Amino acid sequence: MSLSLSWHAGALAPSCLAVALSGVSLAVQAAPSVVLEQSRPAPLDNALEKARPLPPGPPRWAEDYRFLDDASKRSDFFDPLRYQRLSDSAWVQFGAEARYRADTINNPVFGLRGVNKDSYTQQRLQVHGDLHLLDDQVRAFVQLENTRAWNKALYGPYDQSRTELHQAFIDINTNTLGGRLMTRVGRQELGYGNQAFVTYRDARNIRLNFDGVRLSYSRPGGYKLDAFGLRPVETGEDSFDDGSNNNVKFYGLYGTLPLTAILKMDVYGFGLETNERTLDGLTGSEKRYTGGVRLFGKQAGWDWTWDLAYQGGHLEGARIRAWGISSETGYNFRQPWKPRLAVRFDAASGDDRFGDDKIGTFDPLFPKNGFYGDSGLTTLSNMYLIGPLLTFAPRQYLQLEAGAFAVWRESTRDGVYLPGMSYVPGTPNSSSPKTGNLFRNNLRWLPTANLTVDLEYSYFQAGKAVRQADGSDTHFGMVSTTFRF
Repeated sequence: MSLSLSWHAGALAPSCLAVALSGVSLAVQAAPSVVLEQSRPAPLDNALEKARPLPPGPPRWAEDYRFLDDASKRSDFFDPLRYQRLSDSAWVQFGAEARYRADTINNPVFGLRGVNKDSYTQQRLQVHGDLHLLDDQVRAFVQLENTRAWNKALYGPYDQSRTELHQAFIDINTNTLGGRLMTRVGRQELGYGNQAFVTYRDARNIRLNFDGVRLSYSRPGGYKLDAFGLRPVETGEDSFDDGSNNNVKFYGLYGTLPLTAILKMDVYGFGLETNERTLDGLTGSEKRYTGGVRLFGKQAGWDWTWDLAYQGGHLEGARIRAWGISSETGYNFRQPWKPRLAVRFDAASGDDRFGDDKIGTFDPLFPKNGFYGDSGLTTLSNMYLIGPLLTFAPRQYLQLEAGAFAVWRESTRDGVYLPGMSYVPGTPNSSSPKTGNLFRNNLRWLPTANLTVDLEYSYFQAGKAVRQADGSDTHFGMVSTTFRF
C-alpha cells in the first residue's frame, strides 16, 4: 500500500468554475456571524440514538456516539465496544462490518462479452477505529478492509483487493470566522449532494476512496463550503498494494446555501485531469471541468432533488461541450405504509461525430449508478431516462421499492454507456435511439439494528439500439446480508 499526497492541482481558471462558485463564496461571507457552541453531547436529533449503526451506505466516519456518555442510553449490546470515553476531552469509537453478497446475471453486458451467465459471491470485511482528542480538535480515523470475489467470470477493478488500508486520515478542527474549519489529510471516502457525480459507491465490493486533502468550512444555518484536491485510489490484486492513481487528479469546490425554509441550493465546480484517455475516437490527455447547481428541498409531502451540470475542457485538442441532468421528484402519502411515489428524469449529452474537434459525451465523474439498480448496465452519459418509482414500508423494519424506466440515447451517433464510461460493444453503429426498458425491484429487511438483508431483481429489456448490436435482454438477481456494529 502506498499513500501519495503530492499535489499540483493546476488552475481552476476556467470560467465555468469561477462563475458557478462565486455565489457560494459571497453567500457564505454574508451569513450572520455566530460563534459555534463547543458542546460535548451529540445533537439531540442524532438518528443513532434510536437505532445504531445506520443501515449500509453512509461513511462510518460520520457516526457520532457521544450521547453514550449517558449510561441510560447504552441500550445496545455493542455499545461498550462501540464507544469509550478516555478523558474529559478524548474518546474513541470502534466499528466493523461483514457483508456477503451473491449475484447472478443472465447475459451480462447484454450478452456481448462472451458470457451467457455469471453467478458469483463477494465478501467485504471492514474494521475501523476513530480517535478524538482535545475536544475534537484532533481526530485520527483508520479503516482496514478485506474484499474477495469467488467464481466471477467478468472481473472488474472494484471486485476484490484482499486486505487493504481503505481509509486513514487525520482531521484538524478549528473555530474561525464564526464557523468551523476541518482540514482532512489522508485516504478518505467522499460523497456530495445526492451523489449524482461524487459517491461512496457502496453497491460495489470496494467502496470509492481517494488520497489527498479536503477542507470543509461550515457555519450555523446550514452554510457549508468544501475545497479538495485528491487522487482516486487504484486497486491492486494483492494485500496492501493499493496506491494513488498518479494519472488522475480530481479537485474542486462544493458549497451549500439554504435559500429558504423549503429550498436549498448546492453550487459546485470540479476539475478532472486524466493523463491518457480514449473517448469519442480520440486518445490523449484530458482536462474536464464541471460546473453545476443542485436544487433540493421538501414541503407539504413533496421532496425534490435536481442536479444541472455543464462540462467544458479539452481532450487531445478537441473541445469538450457536454451537459447532464439528474433529478427525482416525489410525494409522500400520509398512509400507514408510508408510500412515496416519485418520477425520475435523467438526461446527458452524447457525441455527434467520433474523431472530430468536439467532444459531446457527458462524463458523470464518480456517480451513484445505484439509481438504476445494481445490474451495471447504464450510467448518466448519452441518455434520456424517465420513469416512476414507488417506495413503501409495510413494517418499520421492511422497505420495498419498485421502478420502471424507459431509456433512450441522446445521440444516435454515440454508444450506450456502461459505468466506467466504456460503451456497449457495437452500439455506436446502431441507428435506433431506444436503449431499452429497465425494471427494478428492491427489498430491504432489517431484522435487527445490526443486520441488514437486501434483495434485488432487475430486468433490462433490450431496445433496438442494443439489439442492432446483437445484444439481448438481461436478468439480474442479488441477495446481500450485512452485519455492522
